[in-house]
Formats: sequence, C-alpha cells, structure tokens
Amino acid sequence: MGGLLTAPLVVFDYFANAMTLLGWIINNAIWNVMVGTGIAAVPFITLVLSEWFKARQEGDEAGTKGILTVNRIETRLYAMILAYAFTCLPLLQVQLATADIDESRSLECGTRQFASGGWSEGAFGATENSIGGQQARMPLWWAGVHAVSHGVTAAAVHAIPCSTDFESIRMELDLHSIEDPGLQQEVGEFQRQCFGPARNRLLQEGGTIETTRAMDVDWIGSNYFQATPGYYDSFYAGRPIAGFPYDASRDVSRPNTGPGMPGYPSCQEWWSAESVGLWARLHQEVDPGFWDSFRSIFTSSNAEDYVIRRLVSPRSGAASGNLDQAVVGFRGLDGGSSFWDATVTAGSAIGGTLSILPFQAGMDMLKQALPMVQGILVMAIIICLPFVMVISSYSFKVAGMATFGLFAMWFLTFWWELARWINANLVDLLYRSDAAKLSWLSAANNLYDRMVLQFVEGMMFLVLPTLWVAVLGWSGMKVGDSLGRSVTQSTSPSQSAGQKGGSQTQASGSGGKLG
Repeated sequence: MGGLLTAPLVVFDYFANAMTLLGWIINNAIWNVMVGTGIAAVPFITLVLSEWFKARQEGDEAGTKGILTVNRIETRLYAMILAYAFTCLPLLQVQLATADIDESRSLECGTRQFASGGWSEGAFGATENSIGGQQARMPLWWAGVHAVSHGVTAAAVHAIPCSTDFESIRMELDLHSIEDPGLQQEVGEFQRQCFGPARNRLLQEGGTIETTRAMDVDWIGSNYFQATPGYYDSFYAGRPIAGFPYDASRDVSRPNTGPGMPGYPSCQEWWSAESVGLWARLHQEVDPGFWDSFRSIFTSSNAEDYVIRRLVSPRSGAASGNLDQAVVGFRGLDGGSSFWDATVTAGSAIGGTLSILPFQAGMDMLKQALPMVQGILVMAIIICLPFVMVISSYSFKVAGMATFGLFAMWFLTFWWELARWINANLVDLLYRSDAAKLSWLSAANNLYDRMVLQFVEGMMFLVLPTLWVAVLGWSGMKVGDSLGRSVTQSTSPSQSAGQKGGSQTQASGSGGKLG
C-alpha cells in the first residue's frame, strides 16, 4: 500500500508501464538539475526584471508606478507559483500497475476487456515504482491527468459493444488442418472417386442450377449429392476402406475383399457413416474447444458442415499462410495429381493471397507497433515537461496544451480498440443472417469483396486516429497536427518494413515477375 504521497496509477500494458516509469525518472533527473543550477528560478527573476523594465519605460504616473508594478508582479507571481507547485514539483511517488486483462472475454468480444475486481501484479513486483533502484516521482497535476485520461479511455473502451469476434473465429479455423496423412489421402480419393463423377453427372444432365444448390454442390460434402438418388448412392470407393465391413450383396464381385475384410462402401456411406465416415473423422480433426465456442454462436443443424467445408477448402488457411489443404472443386478426375494441375492450383491459391500480401504484412506490423510507439511518445512528452514549463515561465496555457496532448495520446488506445472491434465484427454488421456468416467463414464468399474489406479494415487503424487529432485541431488545440505527424512518422518505418517483407514474399511466390 502506498503512503499519503503516493500516486497509485494504472496503465494498459507492460510496455507502457516501463516507458511511463522511465519517463518520470528522467523527468525527475532533469528537474533536479534545473533546481540545483537555479534554472528553475530564472522565470521568477525574469518576471521581476521584465515588470521593472516595463515600469521604467512607462515613466512616472502621479506616483502610482511602484504600486502598479508591485500589483502586476504579485498577480503573475501567484499564477506562476501555482503552476510551479502543481505541474513541476514532484511530490507524489509513482506506483504503476498494469491493468488485468480478461483474456477469454477479450477474445469473445474483440476488444480488451479489463478483469473486474482489481489489477494484476507488475512485471517487477506488486506495482512498478523503480527501475535500477531509481524511484520516480511526479507532480500533482500530471498524476491527475494520468488518472483521468486512463479512466476516460477505459470507460470508452468498455462502452464498445461486446459481440462475437468473427474474425477471430475465422483465423482460429484457418489454423486447423488435416493432420492425419491417411485421412488426407482418403479425402483426395473421395474427391476423385465420388465428388468428381457426381458433379460430372450433374453437369451432363444440363438445365439451370439454382444459386443455393450451386454453392452446395461445389464441395465434397454436398447435401444434394448425398440425398438425391443417382449420385453418392450410385458411386463406390475404388478400394476397400477400413471401418466398412464386407457386404456380400455389394462386394461379392470386387477384388481384395471378402468375409472379415474391409469392403467397398458407397460414397454416401463413406461420407456420412457414424464414427468411421469421412465427415465424422474430419469433425475429430477440429479442436473440441473450438466446437464448444462455435455451437454457442451457431445453432443451425448444418452449421458444422460449414466448418468441415472450410477445413477441406483450398482457400482454408489463406489468411494465415496455411495452404496445405485437401483440394475441393471440379478439376480432372485424376484429382489434380499431375505436375501442371498442381502448379495451377498452387498459383491460383497463392495469387489471390499475394495480391494483398504486401499491404497486409505492412498493416500487421503497424498494428503491432502502434502501442509501442504510443508508449515511447508519451515517455518523450513526459521528459520534455520540465523544459516546456520553465521556458514558458510556468504558463497555465502551456500546461493546458501539454495536458490535452497527453490525453490525446492516451486516448488513441480507444480508437485502435474501436478499429479492432470493427475489423472483428464487420461481417456481422454487413451480413445479418447466420447463413451468410457461415458462408463467409467457409470461404465461399466473393474473394474480391474480401480483399476490399481487408484494405478498409487496415486503413481504419490510421484514419480514425487521424480524425481524432483533426477534431482536436477544431477545438483550438495546436497539438493535434504535431501529434498526428508524430504517430504517422514513427509508425511508417514498421509499415514499410512489413510491406517490403510482403513484397519479397510476393516476388518469391511469383518468380520475381509480379509488382
């Protein structure tokens, strides 16, 4: 517990904790030098000399010159002393605690959710109050600014609605893949021996295919192929499949089978059989914890089919670089095993991703760098405060500008959290029906639309803070423009580095001929 002259303050992450504490330690050292050398007293001496010189210039006015001079000195001196006492004297010992984040709740909501009931322990103890044995102290005014700014920011973040983070669900789903090599091979065989012939038959029948049916028959687990006579019930596995016992009425004329041996299931049985069917085995490839969270959001009977579809989709994992998935779609009946088909498949999967890769790589590094840049800029402002206050002769106007500058910098956290929430919930805002959301999760939506959304989502992290500092400019605060330039110039190297990395990947994936 801190004493009477302790400032127990909260920051939102450990990096900000260290940077804020370091800023105040250096601030204290600079202020001690100014006090020890007498620089801190120069504004008071300047006040007396300037008023005396001004009075000498005005001349003798019926003997009132001395009284006027004293009054002016007294009035300005009181204001300077107040500013000196509240904004410069480091009276409070700094104790910083990092806000305790509820990780599971944050993943659910798409924004940082602070745990109720207290704060976590700092990286170097219950709270951080020293670095290298040096303790930090801060003036009363800046302690209040810190507390109010973080309180307002936390309240604004808390006001963002907590809703399902569909982007997180999609990314988590992208991380799933078919780990069992035997199952991978079996899915490929099913595509060649069941899905290919069934889709061939559908196309040979001609006629118009409804939009909803066209989407359904575009993957190996098509409900239409399973339920309609003449499709999956008419085609059979090309070899005996483990888990499906020999059936004399079905397998008597087939090779390499017999009583007590595996048989040749129909495609309908092969896909939908309980426990041993492909659908059930693919279902087991997905983490049970993911299924629990998924079922809490989507309750429709066919919702899990969309997850399985995403798992076997060639687009599954495109967002996370995971392109090694069992293919689905209508190609040659050899399953695309030829060198040319494999090359075309890789090109089509990588090409759509590489077109946005440089931008996405740059934005990803930018998102990671933004809080760190924010912490460093806050530290720089804190270090500059002694110089600013002394040079301004302890001006309340300058203190007010510094106050709003710090508040504006800390409040950027809210805008970035808002941008992250919009990024995570954009699909929910655009697509109100569960069917449309599931289609988006299964990668069945328009790739061009997805790329447009990626650009919009990325730019929000820059546009919203820029608008914020512009609004500060409307209110007459001159700090807006300088803050905006500081954030932009500080984060541009990280974004450029990410874009260069993405461009290098793009060049590697295209043989150096793209871009």
